[in-house]
Amino acid sequence: MTLESYLQELLQQSSPPKHAQLINLSSLSSDEVAVFSRWWPDVPTERRRLVMEWLVTMAEENVDLDFNTIFKHCLQDPDPRVREKAVSGLWECDDRGVLKPLMKLLESDPDQAVRASAAMALGTFTLMSDNDKLLPRDGERIRDLLLSVVDNPQESMEVRRRSLESAACYNTPRIKELIRWAYNSRDPKLHLSSLYAMGKTCDPAWLSILISETQSSDPDVRYESACAFAEIGEEEAVPFLIPLLQDEDPQVQMATIGALGAVGGSLAERALKRCLKHQDEAIQEAAQDALNQLEAEADPLGFKFQRRPG
Repeated sequence: MTLESYLQELLQQSSPPKHAQLINLSSLSSDEVAVFSRWWPDVPTERRRLVMEWLVTMAEENVDLDFNTIFKHCLQDPDPRVREKAVSGLWECDDRGVLKPLMKLLESDPDQAVRASAAMALGTFTLMSDNDKLLPRDGERIRDLLLSVVDNPQESMEVRRRSLESAACYNTPRIKELIRWAYNSRDPKLHLSSLYAMGKTCDPAWLSILISETQSSDPDVRYESACAFAEIGEEEAVPFLIPLLQDEDPQVQMATIGALGAVGGSLAERALKRCLKHQDEAIQEAAQDALNQLEAEADPLGFKFQRRPG
């Protein structure tokens, strides 16, 4: 069947699209993108939303599938939910060609959810900039835009906090001020974003705050603290992470295992080995993955030192 035939099937069906049909939208050629572009506007709004939801889910579950050309095309869709899904599909995309469209969406899209999603997607590019994998002028433009959004009292708090999260890796004095502002906020979501941002700075200066937050009654706070420890990577955090292995919240437990694997050290390794005997198989598997990570980092080239013969 040709692409046009698959598209017609998708349009005519009233049931959810089939997995096999959607796979045919992966890695489209330029000619196929032109066909898709002509077909897409005639698809009813609800159907377009459903197709986008499935494409995003499939891309998350299978890294070999590439729907980025479709996601890029749909950044200009008239429906905000379709645009939002298109942006979320590009959260891990490092193609510089999407940088300008994402910035434009953050600056001027009329829908708050689309702007927030664009702010999150720009986080990939701020990390690239921080690792010198982006032109300096592009990094500066992104940083300035994100900070202007955070500083804009007319903007929704959701968009402001997502912009702070993405800008955090720059770790400038102004960003540190904004993280403190967010941390002291009475807005629970903004408070969580401050913890996330602390981790993204990779700055040990935030350790004392994060350590105190491991005692929070809020599992979301404990979760974000554990994730932040993983980003900062200081062994000083390990004694405060270990009690979270017994946390009542499973997501906190899993985040803690991941953090121990990221931070490393003999104390973290012993704690992870104890988790191998846990009654929960998911905990056992996560601990084994973390131990494998520690082993890989200790022996990055895969060499195993052996006793010399004789």
